[in-house]
Order: sequence, then structure tokens, then C-alpha cells
Amino acid sequence: MFFKKDTSDKCEYFPESVDNFAVLLKGSSLENISKYYKNFDKCFIVSDYDDELMNVDKFLKGKEIVHFTNRSKQSSLSKINYKKFNIKHIQTGQVFRMSHFRLFETYFHYKKMMIDLKVHALPEKLLKFHSDFGVEYELKFPNTGILSLIYALEIIRPKVLWVFGLDFYSQPYMVEQSQSTVLSLEQQQSKLNRLNLPGYVSDLFQKYPETKIMMASYYGNWPKIQNMTVIK
Repeated sequence: MFFKKDTSDKCEYFPESVDNFAVLLKGSSLENISKYYKNFDKCFIVSDYDDELMNVDKFLKGKEIVHFTNRSKQSSLSKINYKKFNIKHIQTGQVFRMSHFRLFETYFHYKKMMIDLKVHALPEKLLKFHSDFGVEYELKFPNTGILSLIYALEIIRPKVLWVFGLDFYSQPYMVEQSQSTVLSLEQQQSKLNRLNLPGYVSDLFQKYPETKIMMASYYGNWPKIQNMTVIK
């Protein structure tokens, strides 16, 4: 079945109440998952994650994993990893529009894998967060990792959100990236500063006081956030 506009307020793949949910990003602080992996059973892995899975695979056995990715087929996992980790759902960071050629290209890329993958467009209600960054990002969010946090807070609404690997490029990725399409740390940091993404995330967290955020991060300039605890 093709994409359709998602106008619901509920997550299709996690429709019930979630106590503990994790978002796994790519920064060096991802290594802290070894201490806390028993605290959650459901999680997002974000963007191209094959390299990271080689290092954290033992901590993800038996978890319900959804791959949260952008509209590019270059950010897919290998077919082997979708099967190995029993991943059934791809959450794209793009709302459905008939004119989005790359979104359809990505959809068919996953379908050609010939495994049971359900591909989800971004809920329409999340477009309101795009407007914070102006016309340039009217239909595409500037950072997939931060968008996955927005989805978790606004749609899944767990009681506790565990975040690993959100270092705002203050340190290298935990694993050297094999994809040639990945921006350098310098390029990422330039974009981060231009859009003030650390400040945006800090403000975002404070809008969801009902969610306790457990943050494993090596970023050193977090402000005091009432509902967030930095863990080590």
C-alpha cells in the first residue's frame, strides 16, 4: 500500500501507553547504552545505523526497534540487519505529498527488499515544528535525530524517554562512518550553530514536563532542565 496522509494523533506501531522509550543516535555517548539498556524495550534507531549496530547489537536483542530515517534511500539499513533485529517498521521524516519523488523512490527501495517492512510517512501534525526554521524547512526538518525526539515526545509520549548519542557533534561519532554521503563534523557543527539546535532541543524538552528525560550525552553546555537528568 502507498503512503497516505497521517492525520492521527496515535503511533501505529506503538499504539498503547509506553513507560520507557529510547532514541539511539550516533554520538560517542551512545556507548553508555551498555549501562542502561535494560531500562527500555522499545526504541528508535536513527538514520543509517549499520555501523553502529555492529557495536551495540548485543544490547538490542529482543527489543522492539523502529528505524527512524530521512527520505533518502541511502539511509536505509542492510536487508540483513532488518531481518536480524526483526525490524518491521520504517518511520520516515517526511510528510506525504504526491510530488515527493524521493519519498516514493525510498518506499520502493524498501519494498524491493522483499521483506515485511511497513513504511510510514510523518504525521501531518508535526509540520508545525518545521515552521520554527522558516521556509527552507517547510516540508523537510533540518535534523533527523531531533525530529525523532519530537516524534517520541509528541506522538508516543512515554513516561520516560532515554536518549543516547545526542552530543551535538561536540565529539566524533561513536563509530567511524562508512557512508560517503555523511557530512563532516565541521559541516554539521556549522549547521547546528546557524540554527541554534541545542537551544531548540532544550526548549523542546521543557514543553513536555510530563515526560522524564534521561539524557546520556557528552555535550557540555546543557542548561538546567526541570524534567531532564544527564546520566553517565
